[in-house]
Amino acid sequence: MLQSFNSLLQVIWACTIKDIKSVWTERSTVLRTIFLPLDYLIVLSLFALSSSNAPTAVVMLDHGPYAQAFYQAMSHAHSFRLMTMTASEAHAQLVGGHLVAVVTIPADFDTAVAHAHAIQIPVDINNLEEDLTDDAHRAMGLTVTSFYAHSFPNLVSIITQEQDAYREDTDYIPFLAISIIVVGLMVTGILQAGTAAAREWEKGTIKELLLAPTHMWAILVGKMLAIFFIGLPSIVVVLTIVVFVVGDFPTNLALVVGVSMLTLLVFVAAGVALGMALKERTTVTTINRALAVPLFVLSGVFAPISFSTPAVNVLARLSPVHYAIVIEQYAFKSFVTNTLGPLVNLLVLAGYGLVFIALATIAMRFSKVAH
Repeated sequence: MLQSFNSLLQVIWACTIKDIKSVWTERSTVLRTIFLPLDYLIVLSLFALSSSNAPTAVVMLDHGPYAQAFYQAMSHAHSFRLMTMTASEAHAQLVGGHLVAVVTIPADFDTAVAHAHAIQIPVDINNLEEDLTDDAHRAMGLTVTSFYAHSFPNLVSIITQEQDAYREDTDYIPFLAISIIVVGLMVTGILQAGTAAAREWEKGTIKELLLAPTHMWAILVGKMLAIFFIGLPSIVVVLTIVVFVVGDFPTNLALVVGVSMLTLLVFVAAGVALGMALKERTTVTTINRALAVPLFVLSGVFAPISFSTPAVNVLARLSPVHYAIVIEQYAFKSFVTNTLGPLVNLLVLAGYGLVFIALATIAMRFSKVAH
């Protein structure tokens, strides 16, 4: 029994070393594996920065205390990216398509407010993009309410009393970065493992593996471990950037590292299954690219899926990406973004890994029968 176990370990280790040497001959692929999650983080963060807040010019014709308080209320609305400009500069920027809105604080703003006179605040809006336009509409209403609540609290008889579920707010980029870690590891694991498995077919070396007098799952585990070891630096790189550049300091670093390693391992298993089934690196790459965006959007990357429609909820729960994102969010910020609990989410994610190993074994077994 012990001798048989040692033999399996030798097979697994031999396959691991073989695949590491094989992959290492393609240095560009190894570098892509390491930096691909970082590429996703940079690109999607730039996308979020460009679309999260409406670029807005404020023309300050009055610089009194009430005008300044109104400007501060706008800055706390979390929908504007404010810039102060002259009227001519703001008009040119709006016409040129660089601004969503121009808000003009009238010259008699402080006087009118102090004497409780009605006053109109001109707001010119470039309504080309509906989402940013709606943000500007909502934020102006919130600005007026917040201004009066702070400057004239006795005039506002209805106020909200907020009870936060978490101790502190999380900015959009740090929230997004947690999910991008998972998506980057998914693409890296599937792409690298899938192309490595498909390479065996393209080069004809699969025949030696199929004829080997050992369990096929041992061969597959060895291949998975090879890609897993090669993908480990990508975890180090992306976590370093997220923690020290983005500022996402995890509440449980050990759990973050463990979840990231499990995520990579699960998607490495998925890549091996895909490569064994498709047998062509080009096809694996194409499918990987096609799957990345839908799985990314559907899995709760921008907001918890509980905020979405029932159809999106169902589709998200069919993907291992969702469970990996939920656990990563819990590890980083103690967020609870679905109803299953951390342990169940971990078990579901690990279960997907076992399913992918089983699928890879089946694909390899059918190939053995065909040969």
